[in-house]
Amino acid sequence: MTRAVLYARISQDDAGTEKGIGRQLEDARQHAAARGWTVVGEYSDNDVSAYNGAVRKGYREVMAHAEARAFDRIVCYHTSRLWRSRRERAEAIEVLCLARVSVAAIKGPELDLTSASGRFTAGVLGEFDTMESEVKGERVARAAEQRAQEGRANGAVAYGWRREHDLDAAGRITGFRDVENPDESNVVREIVDRVLAGDGIRKIADDLNSRGVPVPSRREGVLWRHSTIGKLAIRPANVALRVAHGAIIGPAAWPAIVDRDKHDRVAAILTAPERKQRRIAARRHLLTYGVGECGVCGSVLRVANRTSGGRRYELYVCEAKGCVGRSVEKVDNLVSAVVIGRLSRPDAADLLVSDDGAARTAREQAEAIRARLNVAADQYAEEAIDAEQLSRITAKLRPQLAESEETLRRLAAPVASAALGNLVTNDAADVWTTLDVARRRQVLEVLGLSIRIMPTRQGPGFDPESVRIEWRTT
Repeated sequence: MTRAVLYARISQDDAGTEKGIGRQLEDARQHAAARGWTVVGEYSDNDVSAYNGAVRKGYREVMAHAEARAFDRIVCYHTSRLWRSRRERAEAIEVLCLARVSVAAIKGPELDLTSASGRFTAGVLGEFDTMESEVKGERVARAAEQRAQEGRANGAVAYGWRREHDLDAAGRITGFRDVENPDESNVVREIVDRVLAGDGIRKIADDLNSRGVPVPSRREGVLWRHSTIGKLAIRPANVALRVAHGAIIGPAAWPAIVDRDKHDRVAAILTAPERKQRRIAARRHLLTYGVGECGVCGSVLRVANRTSGGRRYELYVCEAKGCVGRSVEKVDNLVSAVVIGRLSRPDAADLLVSDDGAARTAREQAEAIRARLNVAADQYAEEAIDAEQLSRITAKLRPQLAESEETLRRLAAPVASAALGNLVTNDAADVWTTLDVARRRQVLEVLGLSIRIMPTRQGPGFDPESVRIEWRTT
């Protein structure tokens, strides 16, 4: 008795009907019955590629049972349904040879993998299958590249837009365009505005979850995460810029859903280098990890707990060497008094003025440099310049781009944040008491305060002179 298993696979099933799988299995049943083989199992992988390394559960089960010698033949529609990858094919041929399992293709020969000629034939046929996949991949990649150059999307429509298809007279799809989705774009704008107002991204995520706002993946049961909020807020797509291979390549074909100045400001906040240095403690204390520093070695400050006379208290201490230590409560009170005093002065409104012209110039310079880099890359691809020339152009322009981007990040700082605006236009002392630590930290950063804890002489009491507060913004 010859024991056979049936295997079917299709790469794409956009409708999810599995009709292609059903046809392959039906043909395989007829093939086995005509030869008198006993079918001991049926396996399939629907909508799964055999070339890109995707996990194929059905195929893995077939190979596991083959190693256990649970059958004698694999019946499939074509050998390409089994293998596309060279590595996977080579490994399978060895396994099936040892297990003495042959492959019977409905549209192809029967391969006796225990013989040298059978293994040779399987390898040669497999190379044609692999080449077919590679050629298809090259066509798909070239089409994707063309869409990117035209500013159009590849793949599913992004969160914030919806897709409208163009149809010919027969109702066939001839193209598409992405237009604004008001429900989703409003969520994106809300996120941007709240970040600019000083809300933390975790807080925003929690709020969206509590309101039941659908996530970008549109999958039920999935929640908003702080990482999702951060990525969504700074996407170049929000301002209709097309990205390919991690770089902006030009304008997008879809409409912008966020004001460009707001985008630059929120990107400046969420990509600032100092954010990477912050820890959980930074959300609970005013001067830790990035706002205050040690006046001896320049290290960031952390908070240490101390106990004296049965009373527990907190100290700002130098994280690197413990050079300095000062009462958190007293330092925070001093800093708060200085900030409130400054923001209560008649000229406090001047702090809300930003140099929009300079920021716009920096952005235009950055975009011009990116365009020159893209032109150089195209010239290299067209063999108009060689690799050495491309390297020299890149080496010259990259530092200029980095300088323009840093200037833009600095000028795009959120000087008109809601927290600072309320402090300036209302009673500063009253407003300050309503702000949480995150908002207070933002105000300090916007004002450009430099707060250093200096060594102090031994003795009782708190010495205000040991806390040096300098204003970079006047």
